[in-house]
Formats: sequence, C-alpha cells, structure tokens
Amino acid sequence: MITFKTETDRQELLAALNLNMNEEFRATLQYIAHRILAKAENPVLAEAFKSAALDEMSHILFFSDLITKYCGTPHLQQWDIDRSTDISEMLKQDIVLEKAARKRYDAQLEQFSGYAEFCSIINSVRADEEEHEIEFTRYLQEQR
Repeated sequence: MITFKTETDRQELLAALNLNMNEEFRATLQYIAHRILAKAENPVLAEAFKSAALDEMSHILFFSDLITKYCGTPHLQQWDIDRSTDISEMLKQDIVLEKAARKRYDAQLEQFSGYAEFCSIINSVRADEEEHEIEFTRYLQEQR
C-alpha cells in the first residue's frame, strides 16, 4: 500500500486518477464510434480504432483499480465524443485526444514524481498513447 505524504496529496492523486479514468472512457467510446463508422470505407483503419479502444479499456481498469486501492471512489461522468463521419476528421480528433492525454500525463508525472507506483502506470499508459498518436498520424497522412 502506498503511503501518502499528506491527505491533500492523496486527494489530488485520486482526482487525477478519476480524470484519467474518465478521459480513457471518452477515448474508448470515441474509438468504438469511429470503428463502427469507418468499417465500410476502411476496414484496416477500423481495426486500428478497435485495437486502440481495447488499449484504452485496459487503461480505465488500471486507473479504477488504483482509485479503489488508494481508498477512493471512481466517479463516472458524461463523455462528449466526436461523431465525425469523415475519416480524416475522425483521425484529427483522435490525434487531439492522444496529444491531450500525453500532455496531462506529463504534468502528472511531474506533480506526483514521489509516487513510484502511480508514475510507473502513467509511463506505461503514456507510451500507449504515443503509439496511438503515431499510428493515427500515419493513417491521416495516407488519407491525403
């Protein structure tokens, strides 16, 4: 079990975990929607969306498990997702999500640098997000 320096640290880390969990839910739903909408036009890209969604689902579980481990309660929100039907626009919106996730994770790595378990999971998730961004960027370039 992790030992927090202060109760404020624990509350801030739980807030970050809840934010991350909800943003991963949002990404999962968006990628599933994009998979459904892109399948007829580009089955290969549709499978890439599906694969990314499965990665994001595992991230949801990482974060929700940490929330309960740190004696917090997961709080689910409403998620606005992109519903584009244009594949290039889908990819652009997905790249925006991935960049925002990496920026958020970079800030959290700095803020919570004293908590190794948290940072280890964030680094792993961040690496997945970077791979998704690279893959979506490649597909976007192929669309042009």
